Amino acid sequence: MKKIVSLVLAVMMLCGMMSFAGAEETITLNVWSFTNELQGMIEKYYAPSHPNVKINYVIYPTDGGEYTSKVDAIMAAAAASDEAPDIFTLEAAFVKKYVNSDVTANLADLGFTEEELAPAIPVMKQIGTSNINGQLKGLSWQATPGALMYRASLAEKYLGVTTPEEMQAKVADWDLFMETAQELYDASEGATKMVVGAGDIWNAYQYSRTQGWVVDGKLVIDPVLYDYLDLTKVLEEDDLSNKGGAWTETWFNGMKTDSTLCFLLPTWGLHYTLKPNCGQGTNDTMDDATLKATCEANGGTYGDWRMVAGPVGYSWGGTWIGANAAKVAAATDAEKAAMKEFISFFTLSEEFLYAYAKDSGDFVGNNDVVNKILAEGGTPNPFLGGQDHYSIFAEAANLANGAIMTDYDEKINSLWSDYVTTPYSKGEKDLDTCIADFKAQVAAQFPELVIE
Repeated sequence: MKKIVSLVLAVMMLCGMMSFAGAEETITLNVWSFTNELQGMIEKYYAPSHPNVKINYVIYPTDGGEYTSKVDAIMAAAAASDEAPDIFTLEAAFVKKYVNSDVTANLADLGFTEEELAPAIPVMKQIGTSNINGQLKGLSWQATPGALMYRASLAEKYLGVTTPEEMQAKVADWDLFMETAQELYDASEGATKMVVGAGDIWNAYQYSRTQGWVVDGKLVIDPVLYDYLDLTKVLEEDDLSNKGGAWTETWFNGMKTDSTLCFLLPTWGLHYTLKPNCGQGTNDTMDDATLKATCEANGGTYGDWRMVAGPVGYSWGGTWIGANAAKVAAATDAEKAAMKEFISFFTLSEEFLYAYAKDSGDFVGNNDVVNKILAEGGTPNPFLGGQDHYSIFAEAANLANGAIMTDYDEKINSLWSDYVTTPYSKGEKDLDTCIADFKAQVAAQFPELVIE
């Protein structure tokens, strides 16, 4: 009997080794992206544990639309060719364009199950889901929830606020936010403003909507956007902002001086925008110790920032990973398995996401990993005076509604700003004229939409 059992075990092991050998066949995956961010993650985390997967990483920048032009061109001419991407990344600005099209594969076709996908943060799954057929086509390794970041010393000086809880009570909704903006203006005699400009609140405020820009082929202006216009007009007319735009010198100056109390920023905004611009001479190549020392030497704001949830849960930005539908359809079982494993590794692997979160401080898109980090005490952040940014972002991550996103957003958002928000808030045109101009521009850009 023992000989029989031993023989059976030997045969099983041999079969297993033969099967493993087959599974270990070298697979080449073409991965297209618009930055080297994923490339660095592949080299550090993925490649060491996947020696039999060769990654051919191709970068096309987003400047001038080169990335989407390259993707569109190859998908139209040779989607199943050896040169075409097997996997490609999708930025928030154009993710809906692709998940709403036939070029991206239904992840169920790669074998993803609802059970596997359960830990993914809902807003990121919503954004990666087609508005056309409800298929999940993109997953993200990160979530990009937003929060309100404020200067602790200025809040105490002008508002009497000494804790984040007290600050949250002053910005818990948009009415309170505006009351606090006026209180700040009065107390500082106009020296410190609530925000740099009206555009600072757009990315958060738009998440107050219940409907996106396009519903069933029809342009929709959610009623809450008229409230937004009233708010921006008050900010402008009552001098409650510094009247500057995002990514301008005025905006960055507000991060290192006492001119501005609040910035509404997402996860990447904390790490890659606010921190690198917190003092004269600081930049995004510096580690925390150098940032702190530079700020201390030049009177910057390192360590004086705190975070609260703010008026609304929202998300801003992000990167999704999708698969080329044509390549999936033509793939062998081994190639499909490799594609699935690649996407799963970066978006669902608890081991990877935990290590990546600990190494980078980035907020990952998996609730199981987020909860694990929170249970361990979160991530005390010296830039925030030791406050745990993970707990605040976690609250916002599960409040944001990604279902309002459409593939029209990037352009229509821009038209709304140019033809409604700016001229109306500055008193250049009345509201009816602004709305009429906006609708005319949308009609010209998107003749397929119904506009009433």
